[in-house]
Amino acid sequence: MKDKKFYITTPIYYTNWVPHIGHAYSSLVADVIARYKRIDGFDVKFSTWVDENSQKALLKAQDLWMNIVDYLDMMATKHQAVWDWLNISYTDFIRTTEPRHHKFVQEVIQKTFEAWFIKKGNYEWLYCIGCESFKKVEDLNTDWLCPDHLTKPEIIKEENYFFELSKFQEKLEKFYEENPNFTIPNNRFNEMKTFLKEWLEDFSISRNKKLFGIPFPIDKEQVTYVWYDALFNYLTVCKYPVKSGLSISPDLDMDFWPADLHVVGKEIARFHVIYWPAMLEAAGYEKPKNVLVTGFITVDWQKIWKSLGNAIDPVEFSAKYSRDLMLLYLLTAFPIWNDWDFSEEQAVFMYNAKLANNLGNLLNRFLVLSLKIWGKIQWKIDDKISYNISQLTSWYDSIRMNSYDLKQTLDKVFLFWDILNKYLDDTKPWNLKDESQLEELINILYTLWEWLRIMAICLYPFFYDKMWELLNRIWLNYWDLEKCDLNFNELFNKTETFTIKEKWEALYPRI
Repeated sequence: MKDKKFYITTPIYYTNWVPHIGHAYSSLVADVIARYKRIDGFDVKFSTWVDENSQKALLKAQDLWMNIVDYLDMMATKHQAVWDWLNISYTDFIRTTEPRHHKFVQEVIQKTFEAWFIKKGNYEWLYCIGCESFKKVEDLNTDWLCPDHLTKPEIIKEENYFFELSKFQEKLEKFYEENPNFTIPNNRFNEMKTFLKEWLEDFSISRNKKLFGIPFPIDKEQVTYVWYDALFNYLTVCKYPVKSGLSISPDLDMDFWPADLHVVGKEIARFHVIYWPAMLEAAGYEKPKNVLVTGFITVDWQKIWKSLGNAIDPVEFSAKYSRDLMLLYLLTAFPIWNDWDFSEEQAVFMYNAKLANNLGNLLNRFLVLSLKIWGKIQWKIDDKISYNISQLTSWYDSIRMNSYDLKQTLDKVFLFWDILNKYLDDTKPWNLKDESQLEELINILYTLWEWLRIMAICLYPFFYDKMWELLNRIWLNYWDLEKCDLNFNELFNKTETFTIKEKWEALYPRI
């Protein structure tokens, strides 16, 4: 068992439709970070889930004339199938209808109630079923519609139980001051701080019993409100982890808490940055270390919604091209936290430029040249370029990957591919044909080989299948870097020899 722990989570996905490219974006971001941490020597817990206790799920089941349980079973299977197709390396997949989650949520509510942070009250409010959240008038567009779903919110009048968020105003302000990097990026954090100052009101955490949900433990006529229920999913998998079949070992994974990173979309940032820390403190649990807020992906400048018919299926898209093409585009088109419009044409262009032409072509040129020299080579790296290796490895490991700036990480690595291609063009090893030039040729090839090795390791968390293949093509059988005993620095500094025996087919065929 590794001593260092790292716990990362995806958003809690609604179960009323199959994941689209926007959901895949968040899961791929989390997957890359999880794989990086595993290689760097961490014992990683990586959780994903479906949020099933919602009004929209019940309505969808009714539309399909299905029993709600059968509908939820069907959708959970579809969600898990998408993540398995995309090789998302999650360790926990949990549904909010599971008995262990019901048990934990009821424990938390009882504990929070006994701590005097839950009260009963009446309210009249606007409620968007699509968002599963309450709205104020200023949240609506000029047509009095939810700007995301373009539907008219219902007017809800009920007697419910409220979480007294207003009691945490000063505590949250102090927490933000003591943790200036709690929310990534900083501009999203500033938005949440502004919201905290302008509107910090108590919010409903229960609904009437006719809706589908977890029974409210202090009132048999109520069920738990979807958001309050769902957020505690992050803790359920630590408090009651399923480790073998259906056996549950209480508290077995509590050493993973607090979570190191929640990856969420900007539409749910408020729930994670403001509500969640207060809910945890009220229940007596530590707050998470970081929340990474991603932007929206739009299609033809429209937010992706099933009702608009503009959802892109990540399984179909990656099957048409490749997972690597999709991941490269999603993580490098714009910084993670920006909004941007999806372009299939741009995705193909980027793949050809960076993976097929840049990386793949360099590997092919190296293999062709190396086949002319038979036997193992162990020589020195050319001084003209050697300083760049330590520059790249230090920058990659200690700065960018640990700050979760995946776009800059990939951009930087591909910049070094450009440097290496230029080095090859400048040294022109194909002209070194005399016996007297053999040492110079060997040095150039060893330099190329060492760079290929280093950059394959850097890119492994992103493109693990192809980078494993690259390492094998240059005769380095590292196999699964995520399960080896070496961390990044040890892998970078490993002294190796190589033998090239085959040209191989193109690693990344041009599209």
